[in-house]
This record gives sequence, structure tokens and C-alpha cells, in this order.
Amino acid sequence: MDRRVFLLGAAATGVVGCTAPERDLLENHPGSDLTTVPPATASTQPGSSSTPPEDSSDAAPADPTDPGIDPDTGLPVSVPAEDLPGLSFVARAVVPTVVVDEVLGRGDARWTFDNPIESGGQLVFLIEEFDRLDNFRVLLPTRPNGSFGWIRAGDVKIDRHNFAIRVELDAYRLTVLHKTEPVFETVCGVARENAPTPLGRYYLTEILRPPRPDTVYGAFAYGLSGYSETFTAFNGGPGQLGIHGTDDPATLGTNVSSGCIRLHNDDITHLVEGLKVPTGAPVEVI
Repeated sequence: MDRRVFLLGAAATGVVGCTAPERDLLENHPGSDLTTVPPATASTQPGSSSTPPEDSSDAAPADPTDPGIDPDTGLPVSVPAEDLPGLSFVARAVVPTVVVDEVLGRGDARWTFDNPIESGGQLVFLIEEFDRLDNFRVLLPTRPNGSFGWIRAGDVKIDRHNFAIRVELDAYRLTVLHKTEPVFETVCGVARENAPTPLGRYYLTEILRPPRPDTVYGAFAYGLSGYSETFTAFNGGPGQLGIHGTDDPATLGTNVSSGCIRLHNDDITHLVEGLKVPTGAPVEVI
């Protein structure tokens, strides 16, 4: 059986060469450390509007009579109905340091994140909630996994996309969704029992193209916002999780890694160059 299933429903797929913007940003890197991966470009599929999904309990609820709020979606901008399924908003830093508050309105900065990140790539966050267009509640690329905080709208630029990734560990399966519909499915290698991948919701933070595809990370690697709960340091980095290719495709469909998700080099290349799954795409590990 072919390891891959192409599901042409909500979105058609095609395998093409790197687009010019991605080729410029996907620099060769001599190491294999997932903490040093260059950035992805802003999503070009489908559109680049701005604003995050829902309001949080810490913020004032969306007022359907507010002329700045779309009464049908609760969003502060209008989004075509066909673009609502699987809609995600991504915040991309435009300042050298992004200050993150744990609670909206208190001004009690708990985290700071440098931009660019250590690899030289752009700092990105996945937006989960919004306080009008002033502040955004985002999923954070830090320990503990699943941490959230509030960032200021003036520190970032916003784009949107409709991609998501689902990883089913027990089934050794990775699925790419677009507008909630599966468009690509393939077998993956997962973590060993003594170094499991933590279950949860993450997002893609960065992209690496190693100098050669015959390295441990294969043709490409996506960094994730999550971290190993077994290793506080790994291979010179902080134990960041990732989705990457492999130089040993025979290990796919097995428990082989120290926490990362392994794909065939053809498959990870298809995610990056064919589907163009952007940084900021949510990743659910179940």
C-alpha cells in the first residue's frame, strides 16, 4: 500500500519548486538542531486578512451592535463565508522584543520573546482570542507546553490561513487539513515510549532546509511551539519538538524518535513546497 493518500476535496494540491520568497528564507544551516531553523513566509493561501478568532473571558465580550464587529462571525473584520472553515490567524512580530502579559490589562509582563529568533527567522504566534484589535491572546512557544499570553497589536502584523495538521501517534498517521477537510495523509515515525511526544495543541514556528537531505532531519524540518517533557536539553538545543524528514525511511510507522515526528523526505517536501503549509499553522497531537 502506498504510504501516502492525496485527498483532493477542499483544496487541490500540486508539487512545484520553491516559490521565490520561500527560497530566499529557507537558508542552508550546517547543524541538525531544531532550535536553529529559519522562518517561513506569511501564508499566501488563501488570503492575508487580519484578526483573531474569538474573545476571551478576560476581555470584554464581542458586541454584535458594535460597527467594528461582524455580527455573523464575531470577528472585527469581515471574512468571506467560504474562508471561515478552519480559519486561523497568525501574529508575526515587527518589533525587536515582544512583551507578553499573562493577564490582559494588568501590565504584568511575564515573558519576553526576541525577534528575530535565534536562527534569524521571524518570531510568530498562533492567535487564539482577541480583545478587539488592540490585544491578542496567543499560544506561546515556551515551556510549559500550552502556555498562553496577551500581546499588543502594535508589535505584530497579522495574516490568516486555513491549514491545520493532525498527528495520530497510535496510528502513525499525519494528516494535513485545509478548511477542515483532509487534503494529504501519510505514515509517520513517532517517539519512543521512554521519550513520548506530549499530546496537545501546538503550531509551526519555523522552517529549516538542511544542507543535504541525507541528514537526520531529512529534506526539511518544521519547528513546533512545543517541547519535550523528557529532555530539557537535546542535541545542543532546549528539546524543541519538530516535524521533519528522515535519512532512514524504514523507521516510518514505528516508535523511533526522541519526541519529533518523522516523515518521508518526499512527504515533508510536499508539505513545504507543494501544499506550502505556513508557519503559524496549528498542530494537534493526539
